[in-house]
Amino acid sequence: MTRPSFASKANAALKAAGDIDSSKCPEEEPDNWLDIDAENFDSMLQSMAPGQSDGTEAMDVDQKGDQLAQDQASKLKSLARKVEEFVEGEGDLEGARIEEYVT
Repeated sequence: MTRPSFASKANAALKAAGDIDSSKCPEEEPDNWLDIDAENFDSMLQSMAPGQSDGTEAMDVDQKGDQLAQDQASKLKSLARKVEEFVEGEGDLEGARIEEYVT
């Protein structure tokens, strides 16, 4: 028994659906909410980040972001060092010899 292809299932579904009456479809919503008023742009940005009236919280967020980036960079350097050690490492018939696991 063979399984019908996706194309044959899709064609059967299209035939079963028949013609679509576009007059019954809802009208598309207007896109005017995407328009940005240049004069109110700064106030809109401030309203999106409440509690940052004096900018001190923004600096705290920047410092936390910098610390996170430094932590991630440190982990990435450590991983790169381990990969380099593995690639340059020695092996034997049983496989690779990873320095931190060799006793």
